[in-house]
Amino acid sequence: MSRLLIVLVSLISIIRPPFLKTGDKVAIVSPSFAPMDTAAFNKGIKVIESWGLEPVVFDHARLDPIKDDKDHVRNFYAGTPEQRVEDLLTAFADDSIKAIICSRGGYGAIQLLDLMPMAAYSEHPKWLVGYSDITTLHSVSTLAGVMSIHGDMVTSFGCRKEPSEYSLAVRDLLFGTVPAMHLEHNEYDVEGKAEGILIGGNMVTYQATLGTKYDSSQLEDAILFIEEVDECMHLMDRFFRSLALHGRLGNIKGIIVGTMSGCREEMNYPDIYAAVSQFTKELGIPVCFGFPAGHGKKNVPLVMGATVTLDVNAAGSTITYDL
Repeated sequence: MSRLLIVLVSLISIIRPPFLKTGDKVAIVSPSFAPMDTAAFNKGIKVIESWGLEPVVFDHARLDPIKDDKDHVRNFYAGTPEQRVEDLLTAFADDSIKAIICSRGGYGAIQLLDLMPMAAYSEHPKWLVGYSDITTLHSVSTLAGVMSIHGDMVTSFGCRKEPSEYSLAVRDLLFGTVPAMHLEHNEYDVEGKAEGILIGGNMVTYQATLGTKYDSSQLEDAILFIEEVDECMHLMDRFFRSLALHGRLGNIKGIIVGTMSGCREEMNYPDIYAAVSQFTKELGIPVCFGFPAGHGKKNVPLVMGATVTLDVNAAGSTITYDL
């Protein structure tokens, strides 16, 4: 992408899709892995119905099991990349569909990028909901000029006896309740105040887009959110060095560090936040640690592509949206 185009993208106003109302249809798709837990998926559909919405399960949202001679599942997708893109394109183009909720994350969204025109997100703007591997699609949606929701998905809605407060927060956000968030001070916080477009998501998933036309860190004045699960601490080192090598750090005006669950200790860091702090404390920008979003018990939804103000001080961190 040329420098001129990068500047033009950064100046484009990012659209907030219309909020939902009772009776609206929502598409259920599986851009990444298909739901392996059929019971959780089916219960998640019922949860969506209980919200007064009409879920439309698309053709390639459910697992098409292919098993070996030992009855082990050998396929993790509900369709080929072309079939999964077809579901997304159809969902975006259908004006009766008001939001698109992914079934789960896993892996596979990156397979769809070159098969799907970026304009598909903006020609019929609507909320795209998901996290983890769906980070890839959030980055593209932001670059296309449309906000999206990083938050619980269908199987998340259905995996507990009752929907969690974080699943219900996704519901509330879809219907127009936008939260302002305050966190207690963390020892690794870096004080300061900044405003920018919220980008990011799962760190390793996001890193795969760095330097490509799908990399939302090319936007000037960005606030970067990162979270991770079950990875090594040296990957934190690799991620921030990759940002620097691609010349992206100058675009990052603030960082929100979410849940880092199950990340293995190594390289003599006392904990995972210390590993991240080795980079963030030197950047001269506000950094908030401990935001309750990601692959943990807490997953506060975030509006990706929205303009946010990050204020980090001795009393804690405040994140507010300008929608």
